Amino acid sequence: MNGIDKKDLDEVIVKTYNEVKTAVSTHSEKSIHMYSEALRSLLELRRHVVQAESADG
Repeated sequence: MNGIDKKDLDEVIVKTYNEVKTAVSTHSEKSIHMYSEALRSLLELRRHVVQAESADG
């Protein structure tokens, strides 16, 4: 997973999580769905990045 900075990815995950929280508090079902899907994808990417680092090092 060269080229993916874990720190930058973690920051995007935190921002997306905060968007999910905002969507829940405003009861915006479309936003909840959109940001939840994005968060799941980002967390899966994070998992792959960590696995790749473990395999490399």
